[in-house]
Amino acid sequence: MDQVELQWLFDEATLKEALQGSLNCSGQLLKKHFSSKQLTTPQKAHTTVRLPVDLVNHLQLNPIYSGPKSRIIKETADYIAIHKPPGVHSHPLCYTDQDTALNFLVQEKKWDALNINQSSYDRGLLYRLDLETSGVLLLAKNADFFSKIRNDFHAEIKSKLYWAVVDGSFNQEGSHTHYFRASGPKGSKQRVGLESHPDANEGIFKVKKVMEANGKSLLLVNLRSGLRHQIRAQLASLGFPILGDELYGGTHAQRLFLHAWRYEWTEVVEDNEAELFDSFLDLNSALQMSHDMLRTF
Repeated sequence: MDQVELQWLFDEATLKEALQGSLNCSGQLLKKHFSSKQLTTPQKAHTTVRLPVDLVNHLQLNPIYSGPKSRIIKETADYIAIHKPPGVHSHPLCYTDQDTALNFLVQEKKWDALNINQSSYDRGLLYRLDLETSGVLLLAKNADFFSKIRNDFHAEIKSKLYWAVVDGSFNQEGSHTHYFRASGPKGSKQRVGLESHPDANEGIFKVKKVMEANGKSLLLVNLRSGLRHQIRAQLASLGFPILGDELYGGTHAQRLFLHAWRYEWTEVVEDNEAELFDSFLDLNSALQMSHDMLRTF
């Protein structure tokens, strides 16, 4: 059911005023669901209106998780780390979304990470991963840790390590700097160049080839910044688009072979016992990135 019925008990001057009074929602939100003509229509007592469930439950999280199997990697008093499978969004954009990492946490009743930052759908998330990217996703479980990491993310996070598979013999190891500008419909793709520009964002990463087999290379990427599609766009600019990343010129595959392996901050780096990494959990049936595609194990 994507709509609910509501009946007014008293006359209301306009639908907008009635909804703002009953749902305590902003005029901007109402404009997403109703036309200006509808919002200015007077409402009579006992009139029944049908309202979108996304409006009625705005900023609430759907308790149903409809995505592929996920898993909790580690949980402490400060944070929870989960494995995000490919094809799962990091967080919902409306109540009816069910295929996100946060829906998985509702299903698992991990309320601490979901009660942080309740004025936003991303709740305690410390960063996002693309829909197609799998790997470790971190959420704060208390306001202090959330503020500490989220408010100074680039300074607090010491390293962001990713695995990627590309076609060919990768020969571009080292540190690379590119400049990013959104392009395409609604900025769907990043345009990458080597020269700075006033409206461009600087992206830096280091990349190392770990192994090569059967015409493919497995890369370890240390992401120094954190721009949208950064690894995807930079590897494509170097002439090695990620396997399965057709948006950036990669060859067709059953998935995009990019995996967030490990995020580190001071406490994790200094703790030799810390095991906060996603060792390819459920990665299309156990190490598919390195086993099925490279066939070396």
